[in-house]
Amino acid sequence: MEKPWYKQFWPWFLMLIPFSVVIAMIITLTIASGYGDNPMVVDDYYKKGRGINAQVEKVQAAQALNIEFTFKQSENAFTLTYNSGAPEQFSALKVSFYHTTLAEKDFTVTLTADAQGVYRGSLPDNEEGKWTITITPFDDSWRVTQQVQLPAYRELAIKPLTYGV
Repeated sequence: MEKPWYKQFWPWFLMLIPFSVVIAMIITLTIASGYGDNPMVVDDYYKKGRGINAQVEKVQAAQALNIEFTFKQSENAFTLTYNSGAPEQFSALKVSFYHTTLAEKDFTVTLTADAQGVYRGSLPDNEEGKWTITITPFDDSWRVTQQVQLPAYRELAIKPLTYGV
């Protein structure tokens, strides 16, 4: 006497393949719906390209002024001081920290200089990893950008990057 179909191995094995595809599809849809649109896709690439050219001009302005900073971190605080290119009157600086992979960790602080010309700011707790620091003055006339690894255990020189200019 032969076993009924539901007690045999092969029907269950053959049904397992489509069921595993359905489960993989559900997992894929769950992951895709959780992350939404990709922020790397640009709708207006021409406008974005013009913005990049404007940023290059600001870097060139920083190079012409020979602007260089020293970045020093101490636990959750950091200081910025001019090494060269310091203006006669210190204006406020906008310092933006961009995380390499996680856009939700990005933050910006506005700093003013103390009597010795030192800019002081604070970092969020446990911000480790590779960051891009961008420094611009209050009037946005120049721009200095550098990638750093936080926490920074030594003083770092932050100066305008040359884009083959």
